[in-house]
Amino acid sequence: MRMYKAVSKTMVAAIIVLIVAVAAIAAIVFLRQPAPTAAGQTTITKTITTTVTQAAPTGGVIKIRVWASGSPVDVTRVDNVERAAAILNGILAAAGTNVRIEVEKQFFRKDYMDKLTAAFAAKEAPDIIAMKNLPELVEGGYVIALDDYINKYKILLEDVYPALWNSVKYKGKIWALPQDTEARPLYFRKDVLRKLGWSEEEINALPEKIKRGEITLLDLIEVAKQAKQAGLVEWGFYHRPNFGGTPFLILYYQYGGIAQDPETGKLVLVKSAALKTLQILYRMAQVDKVLPPDMIGTEWRKIHSDFVNGRVLFWFGGTWHWAEWQKVPYHEELGNLTEEYEWENIGFALVPAPEPGLKPLTLSSPYLYYVTSQSKYPEIAFLLIVFATSPPLDARHAIDSAHLPVRMTTVNEPYYAKSKFHKEVAYMLEYTSFEPLHLKYGAYKDAWINAIAKVERGEATPEQALDEMIQILKANIGDEIIIKD
Repeated sequence: MRMYKAVSKTMVAAIIVLIVAVAAIAAIVFLRQPAPTAAGQTTITKTITTTVTQAAPTGGVIKIRVWASGSPVDVTRVDNVERAAAILNGILAAAGTNVRIEVEKQFFRKDYMDKLTAAFAAKEAPDIIAMKNLPELVEGGYVIALDDYINKYKILLEDVYPALWNSVKYKGKIWALPQDTEARPLYFRKDVLRKLGWSEEEINALPEKIKRGEITLLDLIEVAKQAKQAGLVEWGFYHRPNFGGTPFLILYYQYGGIAQDPETGKLVLVKSAALKTLQILYRMAQVDKVLPPDMIGTEWRKIHSDFVNGRVLFWFGGTWHWAEWQKVPYHEELGNLTEEYEWENIGFALVPAPEPGLKPLTLSSPYLYYVTSQSKYPEIAFLLIVFATSPPLDARHAIDSAHLPVRMTTVNEPYYAKSKFHKEVAYMLEYTSFEPLHLKYGAYKDAWINAIAKVERGEATPEQALDEMIQILKANIGDEIIIKD
């Protein structure tokens, strides 16, 4: 990955202007609010300068430490904070101050939480951390609420996708900024559809018809049956081998389920929606036989290999898989796929409405930037994560790490726009949903996956599996679970 140790004065100035400009665009286009005036832009610049100089009234260097983890391509989670410091230093220099921000960064591949816990115990925690685990971090006192800062600097955050704020709210407060996100599309094999007699026009129209609700999951089950009966594929559908929200939580939401009570924060199971979810999975595996009954627990490599090699028609995957197929040699003849091969043979769409009258959906699980409770400069740390997610840097992370942006205006960035896949898939964030934020969500998922595995294997009817799931939830979650009809 190309790394930048410094940002030129020209780039700094351009980014500063762009940050304010995108806020103005977002305010007009998306929020229908007045764009910030020149005076407003001057005010926010003065506010930023005052905030920093008050932290170091005699000048000098303010050191901010940032920690993050992930795969090698996710290193921009720390690099972008360093770039954000260059932006902030540009503002400070333009204002004639003698204060500078210096970022110390660490990126971990494993044992991240252990190191973080040890750092907090030693009173040596970083100022900024990038990770998920929001309930655990809040309940453990590791991070601070950001509501006051968000209100103070809202002009710089107007273009964050509105739905993403739901991923950082917990117990009535906002605890983080979305750092990156993704969507969970339904991938399909164009080459198989061609062999079934579909025209290019019909294939290309499929995502839009799914988006409009004109084609449902029930329709695609019939297509999968045709493809299997014709010997074109071994299976019509594959889904994840674990819970992961896809397509299980999506289906549950589509059938009217909710997973968390907005008032109490307790986990929720809506029996009618859960039953319909189990029923359609039972139908796919045991009645129509378009889904393997032993899907739960299948090795990830087999899943990717079977889809990439055209043995499966539909795959409930993630947007990041598009890049993974180009980097991991799953194909038995080609090895790593080229993007040209993907565009020719693989399509993607929202998860279809299960049946007529319902809505298509996807699901996101954003990575988050937090300001820690041990930071000596929490407001400066906050400004850094704001700038680290500004459109130019948001675009760099999204493209380099195969994620989707957190800012609506990032899709217009040249660096982002050069990726056809990223530009075309970004609309899915307008249809996204999220997993609940709760300390016992793990037990909730375990109960779900146990029920799903049993109905798909034919070891229990959907009704029996639901009854058992309710018993497990009550036993393992107690009064933190609400069961609704």
